[in-house]
Amino acid sequence: MSTFVRLRVGAEAYAIAVTHVSEIADVGDLTPVPGARPEVLGVRNLRGQVLPVVDLAMLLRIPQTAAPSWLVVAQAGELAAGLAINEVSGVDELPDPTDDADSDLLAGALLDHDELIGVIDVPSVFAELERAAR
Repeated sequence: MSTFVRLRVGAEAYAIAVTHVSEIADVGDLTPVPGARPEVLGVRNLRGQVLPVVDLAMLLRIPQTAAPSWLVVAQAGELAAGLAINEVSGVDELPDPTDDADSDLLAGALLDHDELIGVIDVPSVFAELERAAR
């Protein structure tokens, strides 16, 4: 069992290990970045730190049901970014993912009370963003 931040992206359930989450905030005011890839909504100044903000639904290629309103500030090593999502549904202890996922951006999936939850692999998300920026 590990502790995860549970969230909704579009109509789907996901989780991020709490060790990769530094805070949760509203999306706030974003400044567009000319020439950025479509998933990058812009940058946001959050307490003096300028963070790139990424639309997680777009990155995962899932249909968006509404504009994202929350930001999960994710970290992996020295890297940090805001992941724009629809809803934070809680912080819970969940079993470690056991099922394989169809996406390289997921560490796997788990079943919790008949709900399939994809577990976001934050280092893989950052690696994908860096790869696409080249």
